Amino acid sequence: MNIIKNFNLTPFLTLKTQVVAENYVEVITREEIIDLYKNRANYPQPYFFFAGGSNLAVLKDKISGLTIKNNYLKKKVVSEDEKEAVIEVSSGYPVSLLVKEMIAAGYEGLEYQFGLPGSIGGAIALNSKWTRPLNYVSDHFIKANLLDQEGNVREEGKSYFQFAYDYSILKKTKEIILEAFFKLKKSDSATLDKRALATVEYRKETQPMGIASSGCFFKNISENDKNKLNLTTKSAGYLIDQCGLKGTRVGNFLVSDKHANFILNKGEGQAEDLLRLLELVKTKVKEKFGIELEEEVIIIK
Repeated sequence: MNIIKNFNLTPFLTLKTQVVAENYVEVITREEIIDLYKNRANYPQPYFFFAGGSNLAVLKDKISGLTIKNNYLKKKVVSEDEKEAVIEVSSGYPVSLLVKEMIAAGYEGLEYQFGLPGSIGGAIALNSKWTRPLNYVSDHFIKANLLDQEGNVREEGKSYFQFAYDYSILKKTKEIILEAFFKLKKSDSATLDKRALATVEYRKETQPMGIASSGCFFKNISENDKNKLNLTTKSAGYLIDQCGLKGTRVGNFLVSDKHANFILNKGEGQAEDLLRLLELVKTKVKEKFGIELEEEVIIIK
């Protein structure tokens, strides 16, 4: 494999943080991914494995060890009848590309995920969702082929993943998805396309577009905390907004004035500035509401 020294990762991260990988490699097959984990002694350590570069915030200037970019792209129909189809898709496959292809094929179930910038592996690991109506990427997921940290491959069904809000068991196990399987109903492409476009339009109306971010930064609060505070919403963005933090800026990072749960990079933002802004947001929310905000994005320190 071609390992590159001191590789600039910024173009591959949706938040566009200024960060360099000490060692960098791209993988395009399942065999390459498996080799990296079976033969760790041959490669720099530790590993940082990523694909779409979204839902991710790097809070340092350099990632040591080996950074692995997952470009494994594969998709096929495993089985199909007049009512439904089972598809297999690799973990590096872009979510929005898959959704577009499923809509064209008339396969229903993933259309509400249209517009997500990440990969299928990341979407499953974090159980990506859309809330209007509530739709999780796991709703039509049936199983996956997993790779553990020692390089062993096995198949696991849906129950293994313990899916919940912004959660799967992979957050704890650090296993890698090789391929995922979805069962999708047959439907009308025009209807599915209309749903997908409606989600995009809503995002345009309510979220900042065309500027570097990692999506919603913090998890929404629990139903219990909402009730204790006598609030009408669980939105983390609402809490941040109520602290008067919209537009707050540290260096080139700022809280969006359109949706307060989005942290934006106005250009060449430095890791230390992002860290200071996050600490400010969490401190202000804790002082006003007594709530300790928890990051939804994966934090790399």
